[in-house]
This record gives sequence, C-alpha cells and structure tokens, in this order.
Amino acid sequence: MRPHRTLLRSRDGIGHVQLDWAPAPGTAGYVVLRADHYEGPYAPLHPRPVLPPYADTHAEAGRGYWYRIAPRTAEGPQPPLPGPVRGCALAPGSEPARVRVRVDAGTPHRPAHLTGDGARALVTATTAVTAADGGAIEVRLVSAAPDRPGAAPVPVLGRHVTVEIAGLEPGSPYRLRADAPGCEPTAYPGPDGLVRTTLALPPPGRRTLRLARDRSRPHPASAKEDSGP
Repeated sequence: MRPHRTLLRSRDGIGHVQLDWAPAPGTAGYVVLRADHYEGPYAPLHPRPVLPPYADTHAEAGRGYWYRIAPRTAEGPQPPLPGPVRGCALAPGSEPARVRVRVDAGTPHRPAHLTGDGARALVTATTAVTAADGGAIEVRLVSAAPDRPGAAPVPVLGRHVTVEIAGLEPGSPYRLRADAPGCEPTAYPGPDGLVRTTLALPPPGRRTLRLARDRSRPHPASAKEDSGP
C-alpha cells in the first residue's frame, strides 16, 4: 500500500465541530474518532465511513475534544492517521448561525458556492434547471447532521440560509417561490443582476427555492416608456 497522507483540519462552529480533509485516491471513506484527551482512548462517532466535511454535532459546547480519522480502503479498515486535532463546539448566540449560498444563473449547472458556519457539513445545496417551469432555476437546500440520522430537530443546529442568485437581467421581474414562509413572490434584480432572499432551515430539513422570469409583468423600464411623458 502507498503511504496515506492527508491533513485533518478542525473549525469550531455553533453547536458543532467541523472537520475537513482531502480524501486520498482509492479510499472508500473515513471513520472519525474522538477522545477527551490527546492520548485517547479514541472512539468512533459513527458506524459507517464518511467523506469530508464532517460535523460532530454531539460535542458539548465549551468542552474540548481531540479528533483523528481512520481510512477505509479495498483492503479493509486501516489504522488511524497520525496528527490528532483539537476542536470545541461554540454556544449558540441570540439568533441562528448563517450560511450563504451563491448561484450564477449564467452557469446554473456549476456547483453552488457555500460559505458560513456549517456550510457543506451541516448545510448542502444543489442547483438544477427545470424546463417544465420555463427554464426556472431551482436551488435545493438540505440541512442534516451526519451523526444524527433520523433524529429529532436540534434547535441549536438551525441555520438562516441566504440564497444569492447572480447573472440575472437587472430590473426584470422574476417569480420567486419557496416552500417556506418569508419569501417575496416577485423579485427585481438590482444593477448588479443579483436577487437575494433568506430562509430559515431547521435540522433536519429541506427547502426548495425556484426562480423564473415573470412574463406576465412588464419590465419597469418598458412600462415607464409606454406611459408616455
């Protein structure tokens, strides 16, 4: 076997510790191990191998832990890699943590860009173009903790997700629909061609946001020209 080398990184987040690393080729997944002390003993956080990033949502806020990862290859389970890292979950603030999702309407098939507390580990996003809805852009948001499958919602893990859709025609009316309250039905991109809206995403939870040109409404500039002086 070739030597397995990767750098494990940790980030303290609200209600979780986020772990990230670069998977080595030929690796089916990794088992994340946690200990109260650097020397161990280390115990697995989940029964099956996972791929990065990973969120430890069972970490007690304000308490430090040590983490290691053990690769799973075609030859079977491998020993934990050297170099444990430390992490500590943060206590919640006065409002849910925030994640930003940015999508470019000019290249809707490219992966969405996620940033913020828990992005990619707690909150994931995929985009699609739905021809049945007049070429609408659909953004699907999923909030899930990998170590809490099928568990009841955990309020501290909730996120406010701001979705930004760029590359739109400035000033043109767009229909904006979401399977959640708080979303305006019509949006008008500004001079930067950007539409922005924020949705509450509880864990576990799913939200779908759809945006399409509203052909029933005139362009504001056209309506002003038709009205005359």
